[in-house]
Amino acid sequence: MRLAFVDDDYGEIKKLTTMIDKELHGTVYSSCTKQLFSTGETFLSVWKPGMYDIVFLDIFMDQLTGVDVARQIRKTDASVKIIFCTTSNEFASESYCVDASFYLVKPFSQNMVHTMVQKLIKVDSRLSLFITLPNDRKLYLRDIIYGEYINHKIFIHTKSRNDISFRMSFGNFLELISPFSFLISCCKGIIVNLYEVINKENNCFILSDNSTIPISRRKIKEINNVYADFIFEKMKDKMLNDEAN
Repeated sequence: MRLAFVDDDYGEIKKLTTMIDKELHGTVYSSCTKQLFSTGETFLSVWKPGMYDIVFLDIFMDQLTGVDVARQIRKTDASVKIIFCTTSNEFASESYCVDASFYLVKPFSQNMVHTMVQKLIKVDSRLSLFITLPNDRKLYLRDIIYGEYINHKIFIHTKSRNDISFRMSFGNFLELISPFSFLISCCKGIIVNLYEVINKENNCFILSDNSTIPISRRKIKEINNVYADFIFEKMKDKMLNDEAN
């Protein structure tokens, strides 16, 4: 899981990251990566869709506010979770307009951070799905960006940047991941995680790490249908979660 923190108060963010680490310790999310930005402008200068799973935004910052940054994010990424950090509830209505997942009020408390983490885990329980590799290592499926078969080995490129390789035939690997419809083989020797697709153009998938994966000509119609179904189900899940909250 990839986290970004945008806040001009370094001390408060360090407190928050410590609290989050405490909540995630011993869970499948404990290896998350964190990046800190002191201004909205600095964050937006490097921002790309799919770059982070969660963005924490301080609302009261010089020049661009957290709400301004959130609006820019939503122009290109509807999936990333946005969490506002602020000393006031004044901007609660604006947080709704940019589909914020949570509203953390400063000073942060461990109880509030616990509530936030539990809510996020409940919303996306699929983050805990895993398969067991030949060496008994767990591979968490939502950590996968894509995988490729080279020289009788499977190479898995992950969001946590802990890339994995193991010896297995591509056919056996496809059988292993077959219950999970968001992992698909779009061309010979390659699988992609549809959750990590940020764009589709010229019969290629553009992934969250900027990799470009071609779609086999023989599979274009099939893959287009699978991807359309995935997007539809993702939108339906989001609507159900919004209604539940």
